[in-house]
Amino acid sequence: MTKYPDGLLDWSGNRAGGVKKLFYGGSGRPVGKVIETPLLTRLWEWSDSVVQFEPGIPRAVLLLGGPGNGKTEAIEQTLRRIDSRLALSGALIDKLAAVFESKDGVPPGRLVEVDLGALSGGRSSGTISIVQDASEGNPGSPDLPAQLLCNDLAGLVEDNVSKRIYLACINRGVLDDALILATERGDTEIGALLKQIIRSVSMAAHGVSCWPLQGYPGIAVWPMDVETLVAGVQGQPSPAEQVLHIAANADHWPDFGACEAGQYCPFCTSRRLLSGEPHAGSLAKLLRWYELASGKRWNFRDLFSLVAHLLAGTPSNADASGYSPCKWAAKQLNPPGGDPRKADVLRKRGVFRLLASQYQHALFGDWPIEHASGLRRDIADLGLGDFPALVAIQQFLALDKRRESTATLRAQLSGMSSVLDPAKASPTFEVRVSANTVIRYEDLDRRFSLSIQGGREYLQEYQCLSEIEISALKVLEEADNKLSDHLVRRSRPATAIRVQALLRAIACRLARRSIGVRCCVTKDADVLEEFHRVTNGDSSALQQAIRQVEALLNVNRRFVVCLNNTFGEPLPPPERRAMLTTDIQRVKPVPALEGVERPRSPMPFLRVGAQGNARPIALTFDLFKATKSLRRGMVASSLPRSVVALLDTTRAGLAGAIVRDEDALEGAEIRIGIRDEVIVRTFGSFVIRQEGA
Repeated sequence: MTKYPDGLLDWSGNRAGGVKKLFYGGSGRPVGKVIETPLLTRLWEWSDSVVQFEPGIPRAVLLLGGPGNGKTEAIEQTLRRIDSRLALSGALIDKLAAVFESKDGVPPGRLVEVDLGALSGGRSSGTISIVQDASEGNPGSPDLPAQLLCNDLAGLVEDNVSKRIYLACINRGVLDDALILATERGDTEIGALLKQIIRSVSMAAHGVSCWPLQGYPGIAVWPMDVETLVAGVQGQPSPAEQVLHIAANADHWPDFGACEAGQYCPFCTSRRLLSGEPHAGSLAKLLRWYELASGKRWNFRDLFSLVAHLLAGTPSNADASGYSPCKWAAKQLNPPGGDPRKADVLRKRGVFRLLASQYQHALFGDWPIEHASGLRRDIADLGLGDFPALVAIQQFLALDKRRESTATLRAQLSGMSSVLDPAKASPTFEVRVSANTVIRYEDLDRRFSLSIQGGREYLQEYQCLSEIEISALKVLEEADNKLSDHLVRRSRPATAIRVQALLRAIACRLARRSIGVRCCVTKDADVLEEFHRVTNGDSSALQQAIRQVEALLNVNRRFVVCLNNTFGEPLPPPERRAMLTTDIQRVKPVPALEGVERPRSPMPFLRVGAQGNARPIALTFDLFKATKSLRRGMVASSLPRSVVALLDTTRAGLAGAIVRDEDALEGAEIRIGIRDEVIVRTFGSFVIRQEGA
């Protein structure tokens, strides 16, 4: 008996797979096995050393991050490793499981402590203290979580010699609350520790060591929401690839074509595609590109929800209890009802619903729904209200697409559509459709703009479309051919042309997504590929971006800034401006710090200005994309608002540092209004002279 795709429904973040409870096997591990991550490897190595209480090894580990990042799983695997290394034969695990499952009817407190000496019969010594969730308080205690965290940290600072192992899961909100509390109480020692922890888990040009925490060798901190889960390390498969491999394993699925929907099952089709290359590798690459473009990170909960959505769909509230993916797909092809015309409409509409559930189109489900009502009016004007293909297309566009994904996943899918949709990719991009053939998107655009049939037959030669996609194109083709009939067009030619253009645009969008996701040729694919190389340390691509950022900050190789306005404000009128002009402000990369144990920064940092006045600036994807666009001829006035704000902030910071630095001001010029005189700083004095003199 196969367990997928039905079993994948529990992977979703709003079901059993979404929340992990310590030592409870029925929660938070939907794949049935532990997904290995670089952090788990680090924790296992730490466990091997800390049980021996070796000098120089941190005794406390603080895992920081939001929900769904795998903190609880990491704590559990660390404790299992400690149990194994101390040869406790599961005694530690059994003890903790009984506490956290409340088998004696007593709920576990916030801080759970275990005496290793008692468990080992005296063979080991020391204690283990565990805080599963630092955002919770003690039952019946008035103390706030922030106060309890401060108390824990005070104990770690004061007692750094006893054999005590401390593990805690902390979210950033509690950390901030604890810092506020320590500041209000005037506790400078704990306040300094909290500031250092926050600094170590924050993104900055010069990061602070996390493992161990800089200045606190007995404490290790690790931010769970910084490391990526969709990119492999040192040739090892990424956690996302491990999850996808398990979900797409053919041993757990019915044979392709053997389920109720046959070859038209979008879930079995997606499984067959994602079980091999290039689909699996392209999907992982696409998820990584979304992280680079958005600055966000996929966590475990979102990854499990995404895989469930792509391979099992999302049931609506109405049929959530009896939903079975393959049966739902079969129902779309065989709608109930006795009216043949209505059944034909529902069947053709069902083909589009199946299409929308195939993984490429489930990832990018942005269809021109804004044209649904207009299309309905146009169909009525053309007198084609009884033509099944057109009616089915209109009904598909009118469906509420929001119900086809969970609320927890909707934001990510919407973000991916806006930044990566292959339907919006440059026509000049090349995409591989077979082992020996590469085409351009403009080839597709041209063929589909002339005839849907011509575009479909062109792609079918390369066998790169699924049966579902071919069927959907044939429905569009049927409607396209009907609108080409002179008997239909002669009464309202403009309306027929408008509807035909919409249908051909939908067909082209379908084809672009199918082959674009297959090979990860998306919107801004060239920029994302280069930015990916920059984040991985490609100095050549970074140097090009640095030169362009330098050109943006300076004017004609001079640094020019207005002194009497702030960033975000329009410049004053020319007669009221105070303009500072100095030597060019150079831009250089911020080198990676040697010997600093912390997650790799998700983006490179640049240093702007001379050494004493240098200001860091993050090379975000938006800024990097702007530099590429400028090299291609875009004017600076068309820069995105986020880039303009970043550059203005940097200029303002540099200007403030320069006017306070005697050496930096030497040789600088200040112009007040539109007068011909300029104020020059020379040999420590300000001199007024005529411009050009």
